[in-house]
Amino acid sequence: MSSPTSSDDLPAIPGCDTIIDLAVLKGDALETKVLKLVQVLFPDWAEGVEKINIERVSGALTNAVFFINAANKRRLLLRVYGNGVDQIIDRENELAWLARLSGLNIGPRLLGIFGNGRFEEYLPSTTLTHDDMCTPEISQRIASSLREIHDIIVVHPFDTTKDHLEIWTNIDKWYKVVMNLLPNLMSKSHGWAEVLKVYNLERLPYEIEECKKILEKVHSPVVFAHNDTQYGNVLQLENTNELVVVDFEYSGYNPRGYDLSNHFCEWAYDYHSDQPASMDMKKYPTYDEQIRFLKTYLETPSKFDNPDINDSVTPESLQKESAMWLMAGHLAWGLWGLIQANQSEIDFDYFLYSTQRLNAFREDFAKWSS
Repeated sequence: MSSPTSSDDLPAIPGCDTIIDLAVLKGDALETKVLKLVQVLFPDWAEGVEKINIERVSGALTNAVFFINAANKRRLLLRVYGNGVDQIIDRENELAWLARLSGLNIGPRLLGIFGNGRFEEYLPSTTLTHDDMCTPEISQRIASSLREIHDIIVVHPFDTTKDHLEIWTNIDKWYKVVMNLLPNLMSKSHGWAEVLKVYNLERLPYEIEECKKILEKVHSPVVFAHNDTQYGNVLQLENTNELVVVDFEYSGYNPRGYDLSNHFCEWAYDYHSDQPASMDMKKYPTYDEQIRFLKTYLETPSKFDNPDINDSVTPESLQKESAMWLMAGHLAWGLWGLIQANQSEIDFDYFLYSTQRLNAFREDFAKWSS
């Protein structure tokens, strides 16, 4: 058993190297394995517990999420990482940020970690739906929540000597992974192979560099960004109706415009519809809906007195900023989708998702290049 810490003097989190293999463990065997894991990590919680009940939560696209229940004990949330996601996510960075956020009372507390997953505080709540996210009142509250998250940059400032922007780090890393996986992806399906040949991924390094040059000219302050504010990652607490953003595995330093555009693009997805992987741009927020969101974002008082939000920024200028950064999100998630198409065991059409995002990147890239 270990107690990982970091150079930030973060609180110690109990940990061990146990692996939960969901391909093998089912039913009673899974419950027995998880109970033994809980006994190691949380002996006080497990005292007197002989039986637990495991309840699977649907909706996560990277991980398997479960509620752990036992008589007279507070509920725990168990997150088991998906197959091969270490190619996608910097787990050490994620855990460090979760500990920092816990210290700021933002999001659920990180309780413990193990070989391929973690335990988090369970928050009695309901998860937003796609329709919830798009209603004016909820949308404005998400804007305020996102502003609060972005302003964490004041408490944990971006250090240009050691920190990096997640968007370009991920794009460069994921492109290399995709090119290594390309023969395998093309062998999976004749249809996939034909699409990938037409798409010509060998062109992307040039397009990536040109995309960087275009976006370097857009003033967009670096913030602490969530980078995945889809409706499934926003909870409404039962007692207070407060909104809480969760699941920070893709979070880190990014330009403000990127995180805002990334949220807007999530309006185009309903992961509980008949076509959960299909991007419907007819659902993308209208200009007026974006302005309403951004006006609330700018008017939300900063808890941390962020000097980068000032009177010179208007909802209209912020809309242009986010619109230009949208192409970077299409590119990143398109590459992510190809990696997931190769390895994920989750029932989701990652290949369709990927090709739609990459096509959208090419369209936006052509628009802003000209």
